[in-house]
Amino acid sequence: MTRNICIGLATAAWLIAAAGQTFAGEVSCDGFALGYDGEAKKKTCTVEDNSSANLELETKVLRVSGQTFSLWVSYDHAGMRTYIPSHSVEELLRGFSFTNVQQLGVVRHLQGFEVIAFSGIPKGDNFLLTCALFARYTGNPGNYEFDGGPGTRNATMGVYCADPGFLTPAQQKEGFYDVANEVLGKLKVPPAD
Repeated sequence: MTRNICIGLATAAWLIAAAGQTFAGEVSCDGFALGYDGEAKKKTCTVEDNSSANLELETKVLRVSGQTFSLWVSYDHAGMRTYIPSHSVEELLRGFSFTNVQQLGVVRHLQGFEVIAFSGIPKGDNFLLTCALFARYTGNPGNYEFDGGPGTRNATMGVYCADPGFLTPAQQKEGFYDVANEVLGKLKVPPAD
């Protein structure tokens, strides 16, 4: 029986804010499946085995923080009898832990990812961030009928947020897509298969 996995980014704001917290499953970022080649104050890598009796799923997470930004990237790989439903970045953004969300321009495809730029306030906070949410689904889960719609075996998604006070006028509003493109160019992610 195929199990449906709903991948949500509801904890992303918490992950970004919890930069000092240590996770069970924390591993060295050297040789990790995810990487970031830009300057950073801190990089944290974790691995979770989310498998159960009928579900096979491994999640790898990279958290990066800098003086004026935070980056959270997740790579999910599904095993046998498991698939990851594909969702547009607009759908993911609606379930995201931000309030007062304002989309900045239209969705774009950058560096192999679907990307949406937005500004918003993390729930529980009172400061505005400018962010880019990105997602890429790869891998054929097989020839199954899925209750949750089309799906894949792999999902790479994340969010990059910057303090808007440190953005130049050219980097604000739709110009944030240029910032997102530069950040995505510095990411190391598993190849699309």
